[in-house]
Amino acid sequence: MTEEKTRTELTPEQERENTQAVLAHILPFAIWLTIMVWFDSYNARTLGGLLLLAIFRPWRWYPRLQLKNVLPAIGVGLFILLIWIGFETPWFVEHFPRIAEWYDRLFVDLSSPLKTRELFDAGGGNMVPYEVIEAGKPHAGLHPFSPEVTGWPAFWVHMFGTSIIIAVIEEFFFRGFVYRWMLGSPFFEIDPGKLHWPMLLLVSLFFGVEHREWLAGIICGISFGLLYIKTKDIWAAIIAHATTNFLLGLYVIKFGAYQFW
Repeated sequence: MTEEKTRTELTPEQERENTQAVLAHILPFAIWLTIMVWFDSYNARTLGGLLLLAIFRPWRWYPRLQLKNVLPAIGVGLFILLIWIGFETPWFVEHFPRIAEWYDRLFVDLSSPLKTRELFDAGGGNMVPYEVIEAGKPHAGLHPFSPEVTGWPAFWVHMFGTSIIIAVIEEFFFRGFVYRWMLGSPFFEIDPGKLHWPMLLLVSLFFGVEHREWLAGIICGISFGLLYIKTKDIWAAIIAHATTNFLLGLYVIKFGAYQFW
């Protein structure tokens, strides 16, 4: 493949379909980001994401899930979970405090370079809430997303939103659309099995800096991208993403590691 982006001459009908496909991938992602900024309620965010997917239906341009890809996708999801939490687990912080500190300084939160997050107490690796409700208010000292604060039904809505809605929206946008759109147009006719390292790294960089844990995000983007390229199955990337996010949610609730939420 040449380094230049290729474009096929389209008929008016094909041009309309291309425009429709582009909007069906871009708008859910863009509106979702807006919802995340303007709405504190995760119930509202999750409902908004569901409505966006129901309206735009980006899966129309993709084949169905291939069952043979489910287990590899789950494996990739588990690998990324370990990458995401590894340097911030209580065990790692207790045994390798300097490495954990410099990981936090260098590879987390680009808006605060060389600064650390107050995630652990001084007594040796015990997790403390990343953000707590102020004293004097109901549920003081707890995180706003704690199920003791929100209630368990709202907690599971949050889990559904982070595990499924985000995974679907982001994978259709980053892997399904952006990567192939950078290779040619119409993007949905570009072979997803074509490996183009510069484009993959660029998309993964974009994906990584969208997250606070930006280095883990870049590794995550590369891994999900390679999974999609290897399987040619966008649903494999979605399952991997959902696996990581669901298990991350369980980790958050188990250890109070709300910095990941």
